[in-house]
Amino acid sequence: MKLLPGFTSKKRSMKRKLLAYMFILVALVLTLLFSGLLLLGQFTGAEQTTFETLDFQADVFYRQIESHIEGLAVMSIQLSVDTADAIEKYLSENHIGFSDINDSEINIAAVQEATFNILRQKLLEAKCSGAFIVLNATVNTDVDNAASSRSGLYLQRSSLDYSDTGILLYRGLAQLGKEHGVMPHRKWRLEFNIDLFPNYAQLTADSKLPLTSAYRLSDIFTLTGTSERAVLMTLPIIGRDGTVYGLCGFEISESYFKHTFNQPSKLDHAVFTINKGSESMINHADSFSCGITDGYYLSPNGPYISSSLGNGLTLFQGDTSSYIGVTKQVKLCKDSESFFLTALVPKQDFDRWILDDTIRIILLVLLILTATIGCSYFFTRRYLSPIKKSLEQLKQKEYDRNSGISEIDDLFAFLAEQDRINEAAFDTMRKEKADMQTSLDQIRNAHDETMQQVERLAYSRKNEVDPYDYEDFKNGLKFLTEREKEILDLYIAGKTVKEIVALTGLKESTIRFHNRNIYTKLNVHSLKQLLRYAAIMKQEEGERGKTNGIS
Repeated sequence: MKLLPGFTSKKRSMKRKLLAYMFILVALVLTLLFSGLLLLGQFTGAEQTTFETLDFQADVFYRQIESHIEGLAVMSIQLSVDTADAIEKYLSENHIGFSDINDSEINIAAVQEATFNILRQKLLEAKCSGAFIVLNATVNTDVDNAASSRSGLYLQRSSLDYSDTGILLYRGLAQLGKEHGVMPHRKWRLEFNIDLFPNYAQLTADSKLPLTSAYRLSDIFTLTGTSERAVLMTLPIIGRDGTVYGLCGFEISESYFKHTFNQPSKLDHAVFTINKGSESMINHADSFSCGITDGYYLSPNGPYISSSLGNGLTLFQGDTSSYIGVTKQVKLCKDSESFFLTALVPKQDFDRWILDDTIRIILLVLLILTATIGCSYFFTRRYLSPIKKSLEQLKQKEYDRNSGISEIDDLFAFLAEQDRINEAAFDTMRKEKADMQTSLDQIRNAHDETMQQVERLAYSRKNEVDPYDYEDFKNGLKFLTEREKEILDLYIAGKTVKEIVALTGLKESTIRFHNRNIYTKLNVHSLKQLLRYAAIMKQEEGERGKTNGIS
C-alpha cells in the first residue's frame, strides 16, 4: 500500500514531497511519544482522574467510618457488660428479680443510679453525640401507653467540642440528673417511647450472645421532639443467665456526623454520604452527609436517582441539582444490612473539568501540530537550499563550482565526464550518419535499377502466360472476401505465412484455408503463379496510368 496515494500520484516538487514526508515523520515521532506518556499514566482524562480521586476519597471515607464504628462497638460491649453487672449486683443485694423493677419507682431509680455514672463515663470516652440505656421495665404498667413505655437513661453531649464535658439528660429521672450535675434536655421525657425507637422489637428479639456480633446500626430517624436526626448503635444488655435486661448503645447525630467525618481533599466541593440498603438512590431522608475539611459543600436535599456514566462513575440526578459520584457497598456490622458510601462532586464541577480537559487536549494537539509543521519546515529548508542551488547550477551546466555537498560535487564531476564522452560519441555518430547517407543513396539507386528489371521481366513474362487463365485471375478478384483480399495483399507485399499469422492474429490453419479459397477463385495453382499475375496486373495499371497522363 502506497503512502499518501493522492499525494504521490501527481507530480510534486521535491520541496513539497520532502515537507510532507518530514511532517509525517515528526508527527509519528510525537504521536509515539504522546502514546508512551499516555500508557505510562502521564496523561489521563478528566473522567478517569475524577473516578480515581472519588474512589480514593470513598476508600478514605470508608476506613474512617469503619474505624469509628469498630471503636464504638468496643465501647458498646463494655457499656453492656458493665450495665449488666451493675443491674445484677443491685438485684442480688436486694434479693429481687428483674421483673420486680416494674411498677417500682424506688427500684427503677436505684437501677438508674447504679448505671448513671457508667453511662456518663462511656459517653465522655466514646466518640459519639449521645449514649443510652433502655430497660425492659416501666414505672407504671397500668397506664394506657405502658406497652410502649420503657424506663432508662439517655445522655447527650451539650456541644460538639470534645473539651466540653457538659451533658444533658434527654431521658431518665430529672432529679437524678440534677444530683449528678446534668441538666435536663429541653425535650426531656421520663421514659422512652419504643414505638419511636427504630427497630426496637426486632433488636430485642434478636438479642443473643456473643456481644461481639450482636451490635447493630439503626435506621436514621428524628429524635423525638427535636429536628435532629440520628443513627443509633445498639447492643443488648444480657445477664449471666441469659435474661435480656434491655438495650444500650451510642448515638451519632447528623450534626456530629458532619463535624466528625469531614474529609481532607483536594476537591473544592466534595460531598460524602452514607445510606442503608439502597445503591440506586441517595435520599436525604435516609442518609447522612458531610463535606471536606477546607471548603464548603451543599448537602443533597431530596431523592437523587442514579444512572451509570461509564468509567466507574455514576450520575445522581435530583430536582434542583445533580452530582457525579463513586459508590462502595460495605458492611459495618456483622450479619446486618449493607451500607452504601458515596463520594460526590457537583455535576457543574465535573462539567468544568471535562471542558478544561478538552481545552488542554486541543492546546496539546495544536502544540504538537505547530511543532510538527515548524520542525518539518526547518529541516526541509536546511536540507533543500543547497540542493536547489545545485539544481540551478545543473541547468546552467556550471559543473566547476563547489556546492558544499560531497554527493552533488561527485555528481558534477560525473556529469562533466559524461559531457566529454557524449561529445565524442556525437562526433562519431555524425560521421557514421554521413557514411550511412552515402550507403542509403547507393541502395536507392540499386533499388531503382532492380524495379526496372522487374518491370521488364513482368513484360517479358506477360507474353508467356495463358491469356484465358490471366483473365480468370482478374475476374476472380471481385469474388474475394475482405479477409482474402487482405491476405492476398500481404502475399503480394512479399510476406510469408508466418508473418501473415503474426500480422493478422489468425491461426496458420486458417491462413491455409483462405489460401485454398484464393487459389480456387483466381484459378491459380501456386503462389508463384499468383505473384506473376499480380505483377503483370500492376504493370498494366502503371501503363494505363501513363497513357491517361499523356492523354
